[in-house]
Amino acid sequence: MKKIITLSLLLLMSISQTRADFNDGVVAYIMGDYDAAYNTMISLAKTNESDPLPQYYLGVMYMKGQGVEQDYEEASKWLRKASENRLANAQYKLANLYAQGKGVPRDYEFAYIWYNVGASHKHQLSMNALDKAKSNLSKEEYNEAQKVIADYIKKYGPPPEDPNQQGEIPTIPDPNS
Repeated sequence: MKKIITLSLLLLMSISQTRADFNDGVVAYIMGDYDAAYNTMISLAKTNESDPLPQYYLGVMYMKGQGVEQDYEEASKWLRKASENRLANAQYKLANLYAQGKGVPRDYEFAYIWYNVGASHKHQLSMNALDKAKSNLSKEEYNEAQKVIADYIKKYGPPPEDPNQQGEIPTIPDPNS
């Protein structure tokens, strides 16, 4: 029993430390200390691949060339990881990259799909982008996108309701939406 309690305490301490490190990284980002922010976020992203927040910040930093050389391909890699971990802000930014053809091939169909996934989270910027994105599609492209959207929303949209979950998921600071 002592081993279980000790293991539980160690696990809780490591989770608390991870959140503290993330918060330090966000503060460094906000203060413009992009080197410190990058070092924190890359470490967190590599140690916990299911945490979309450090992945998202890395994507934004690569997209804007903050603390790293601007690299849209690398930005799209990190934003895709965060998007696949259900982060609506990342889904919106990834859709923008597809719409602009930055770091990924220009693909209005995928842009429309990712905007829909972001909109499924009730992400306002994604919802606002849907009509314009749809206008870039031919009827055939629209029909093909519709076939994929439901699957993507199931995989990357809001998680199914958990009756044990209390309250709402907290929002994250969005560096320069």
